[in-house]
Amino acid sequence: MKINLKKKGKRMIKIFVLIFLVLFLSFSPLGRAASAKAAEMRPSTISQDKLASEVSKTMSNLLAREVSQQSRIATFTIAIPQLGDRPRNIQVYLPPDYDSSEKAYPVFYLYDGEYLFNPPSEGIGDYDVDETLDRLFNEGSLEGLIVVGIEHDRDYSWSEYMPWVNEDMRDWLKASDTARAEGGEGFAFLDFIVRTLKPEIDSRYRTLPDRENTAIGGFCRMGIIPIIAGIEYPDVFSGVMAMSPAVWLAEGGGRWLSNNQLIQYLNNSQMPENVQFYIDIGTEESSGSRPPVRDQNGDRITYPQAYVEGAQVLAAALLNNGVPESNVYLRIIDGVAGTRDIWAQRLDEVMLWFFSRDGAEAGSTPVETVVPESAEGDQGNQIFLPGIQQNTTPAELNNETPVETSNPKISSKVIIGAGLVLVSFAGGYWLLKKAR
Repeated sequence: MKINLKKKGKRMIKIFVLIFLVLFLSFSPLGRAASAKAAEMRPSTISQDKLASEVSKTMSNLLAREVSQQSRIATFTIAIPQLGDRPRNIQVYLPPDYDSSEKAYPVFYLYDGEYLFNPPSEGIGDYDVDETLDRLFNEGSLEGLIVVGIEHDRDYSWSEYMPWVNEDMRDWLKASDTARAEGGEGFAFLDFIVRTLKPEIDSRYRTLPDRENTAIGGFCRMGIIPIIAGIEYPDVFSGVMAMSPAVWLAEGGGRWLSNNQLIQYLNNSQMPENVQFYIDIGTEESSGSRPPVRDQNGDRITYPQAYVEGAQVLAAALLNNGVPESNVYLRIIDGVAGTRDIWAQRLDEVMLWFFSRDGAEAGSTPVETVVPESAEGDQGNQIFLPGIQQNTTPAELNNETPVETSNPKISSKVIIGAGLVLVSFAGGYWLLKKAR
């Protein structure tokens, strides 16, 4: 009886091992890839041993690939000849398969480079760009992307990001944070990116240098230059990102938005028809105390009002001057301020819109306009314009199903699969113990 029980126990163990293998192949990405590889062989000509060998071989290769393919950050320093050869540190994210393939990759130029990947310990916030791109790559949402991080020089806190001089900076910021007048180097810095930095990146790394595979983006004070890059160099950039753009930096004096140099520039420029503009803004954005600036009605504005209305007028200027509705995306997010950690949460949407092969295509959107109830209130400034939606994704903007990004840490399938595997092992162990 004991022998029969042993045999029965061994048969049950085999059954449980088979169940485990089926669960593994069903729920594990490596298992699915292994089974897909094995399925390429004709069922009528393959033995169980050959199938097991093929699955084992494929799993080993995939595990080796997982270990060997890791993204990395390269760094170098380059001079800016357009601004007296001042040095600038550059950080470059290279995708997981960069060193194990001969592929060439799209490139995304981003400001605030020292906080994109591995921020300094004394700094505040992290954009998590490397983690976000690793996740999108491992999910198969992106085939790989190079990100060029342009570091910030604190000796030039404002001038490189402002194409025009603002004579009234102390209306907006404390005297300890700014001179009375700032700006004027923005066009020269953009020329550095296009004529000096990009050729260097294209020569150092395997890039796809054409416009369709090149985008530029910035945050807050660094959000104006990317907009201008899309206008001045549509033959270089196909995507522009401006998160929480500080449109107020371009104010030229007088009532709020009555003499804004960025809006005047857009009104007098030829708009590209093939550049995508992503703009987003939170309703709690601020850069300090309430500015002593008044609107057309003589009411003193608030900082959240300046940020939201600035982004709205920016998007409207792009649209009114000829950018197609499908290429302008403005997202207004209730109750959100502008911080690196907050911006990090939205970067995957931008990257998928610009670079995903299965991303959103251009499409039409309905025109809907809502006049704000109050120029003074922070929550009453929700203006919908052509091509503008609130709390949606770029894919939804273009009438497509948004790309779903799963949580890389855990999912319901993983939980169920892990539970069934544990039950299988426990049952097998119990039968084996009883058989003995």
